[in-house]
Amino acid sequence: MTPPVLEVFRQHTGASDPARYYDFDLSWVGPNAASRPTDWAPYYDGRTFEGRVDFESDWGYAMVQKDPGSHFRHYESPFDAKDFTPDDARRYPLPDYRNPMRYAGVAERNRQIQAQGYATQFVMGFSTFDFSWLIRGFEMFLADLATEEESARILMDRVSDTVADALENVAACGADIVGCGEDVGMQNALIMGPDIWRREIKPRFRKMISRTKRANPDVLFFYHSDGNIAEIIPDLIEIGVDILNPVQPECMDAAAIKAEYGDRLSFNGAIGTQTVMPRGTPAEVRAAVRVAFETMGRDGGYCCAPSHTLEPEVPWDNIVAFVEACRECIY
Repeated sequence: MTPPVLEVFRQHTGASDPARYYDFDLSWVGPNAASRPTDWAPYYDGRTFEGRVDFESDWGYAMVQKDPGSHFRHYESPFDAKDFTPDDARRYPLPDYRNPMRYAGVAERNRQIQAQGYATQFVMGFSTFDFSWLIRGFEMFLADLATEEESARILMDRVSDTVADALENVAACGADIVGCGEDVGMQNALIMGPDIWRREIKPRFRKMISRTKRANPDVLFFYHSDGNIAEIIPDLIEIGVDILNPVQPECMDAAAIKAEYGDRLSFNGAIGTQTVMPRGTPAEVRAAVRVAFETMGRDGGYCCAPSHTLEPEVPWDNIVAFVEACRECIY
């Protein structure tokens, strides 16, 4: 839930935690915050932004909120419109996810939550591609990928190793599900050519998944990408992805993907947040949930969920209809 939707939830329910109010099956467990946050301001010397600026504590990209009434933020990168050399890629400070203090108490929290009957999950919002462009700048990083710049490869190696450190350690602490987001899809196709994805992104993801599953062979690996990523789904299965999210219904045929890959992959999502959740009626939301259970849920391997965060435009009645329809289909 975006902050405006969360406020509506609180007004209607009197509760503060949707996960416990709706008795979701999952509970989040992840690393502790760094004890000594990095000072990122020097990377933005001489730059001014319109709006409130917050620096992401671990990775250093700037989040600019231009409209105080909106949940949307604009991202600014420390190297946007600047030269980015191999030495810059080597020296840029990345989070220390090998520090044991970041996992103090994590195994115990896992056990406590699991003892209550819930699964535990840690999914990083970004990964190799996203963190790299957030540091370098979006357009410049795409150009670096296309021209096979050494600086881009050094940065991706460091980023993917750092993400793997976090996933590996949380998995070793007993989490049931770990994974990350990696938005490589547009509405109709991949952001980059599939040959570039297979050359630059896939090997680094294989490494992250391999390290994670060596740390905990029972852990399930969760992968998120919006958009149409149908042409790389076989690659994701090959390198060890277990759960695909969100199977965005505005971009891909969810039922066809289930029919083709459902014996090798589980799915999470498939209820459109561009279409039925904000613009449909409660009856249409219920119908979409029923169809998802009948197709994606056939023979199991499906967690019904909105395909992304619920935006402020989503009516409260549609949220109620979604939850009630899920319960009707399950029970």
